[in-house]
Amino acid sequence: MTLNTPDAPPAEDAAAARAEAQRQRILDAAQRCFITRGFHAGSVSEIAAEADISQGLMYRYFENKRALILALIERQLVHDQDAIDHMPASSDLVEGLLRCYQQWARGETLDIRGNGIASVALFAEITAEAHRDPVVAEVLRRHDKQTSAAIAGWLRQHDIGRGRAADEGDLERRTLLLRLLVEGLAMRAVRDPGLAPDTVRQLLADMISTVLAG
Repeated sequence: MTLNTPDAPPAEDAAAARAEAQRQRILDAAQRCFITRGFHAGSVSEIAAEADISQGLMYRYFENKRALILALIERQLVHDQDAIDHMPASSDLVEGLLRCYQQWARGETLDIRGNGIASVALFAEITAEAHRDPVVAEVLRRHDKQTSAAIAGWLRQHDIGRGRAADEGDLERRTLLLRLLVEGLAMRAVRDPGLAPDTVRQLLADMISTVLAG
């Protein structure tokens, strides 16, 4: 008989950890398939093959393809918000966004900290799906508010670190300006990947100075 010791996790905790690891493995496979083929063209059979599991096993974790898409969207949006929450107030936004532009332009995937998860193609798929699916649209709106709050919080801390405090209306305006800048930069990286780094850096410097100065 095997007994759990005080130093060993309970069996149910280990089982839960294995189940979560399998779930993340499926989501990773789905992300790769959806980035390549899109939400609707990517099939359950392709995702299962990419994850190296049977379709039957995949359905133990996700009821259907729609549930898989929603889980993937939730994971992506939560990760993006977490990246903002943990970004130091002293971060160099110009160089960080320039690095994002260059890697997006090369078709790589990353977040603002270079952790290798965000994807312009996935963002485009999520946005398009929100136009078709009201549940996705609601998820996107909810996370959008949370992300804007996180950005406003980052700007607030940045201001405090420099000995000033902006009013809420000013923070809202600067938050929107930064979001427009980042989202536009992602699309520009796809459409015009050959922009000279110095050109992008100078434009970013001009815009970021406005965002940070208030």
